[in-house]
Amino acid sequence: MNASVVIPTYNEKDNLKQLVEAILSVSDVEIVVVDDGSPDGTAELARQLSATYNIKVVERPGKLGLSSAILDGFNASSNQIVGVIDADFSHDHTIIPKLIKAIEDGMDVAVGSRKVRGGGVENWPLWRKITSWGAALLARPLTSVRDPMSGYFFINKKVIEGVELETIGFKLGLEILVKGNAKKVVEIPYVFKDRRAGISKLTGGEFKNYLKHLLKLYKYKVGM
Repeated sequence: MNASVVIPTYNEKDNLKQLVEAILSVSDVEIVVVDDGSPDGTAELARQLSATYNIKVVERPGKLGLSSAILDGFNASSNQIVGVIDADFSHDHTIIPKLIKAIEDGMDVAVGSRKVRGGGVENWPLWRKITSWGAALLARPLTSVRDPMSGYFFINKKVIEGVELETIGFKLGLEILVKGNAKKVVEIPYVFKDRRAGISKLTGGEFKNYLKHLLKLYKYKVGM
């Protein structure tokens, strides 16, 4: 076991057990569940699962934000290679071994990408495709990565050592690409699918936070 997978959760009880078992069926990793005070009992289920599987549970008092949840998970992890995956099965867990191997082979960041050959999205309505395209277009001057909006990525922790990261919004991967110490980045294709169970956490407020975050990243880039 040489890598840790962070799963940020809020009301993901219906997905968690199946996701844990799916991840461990393809890779021997440490799993870190970071729960933001889910009222549906997600954290309790995670604690129960930790009696059987190699799971750490980080319980937070409320919804403190996705980016900060990921960072708390990275800090709680035991390994130098860390990654994050959504709890709703929208990210293809079967590419986890490829993402980890890329870091083992010397990459600093491995991005699960919808924008390279072999990647894509499944059953997205037109409005969501347009929104995603626009958000990626706005970020294009900041990085050469084809899918800078991806929330599915693995890193070597050295990439964020000594780096001050914001916790606003939900695109920590983009911030790591802009501010981190990454020299070598690879994109691994996968097909994004809508969640299996539960309710999407994506709201208009998150898009506003993204725009604020983007402005800060541009200021940071210019300052460099």
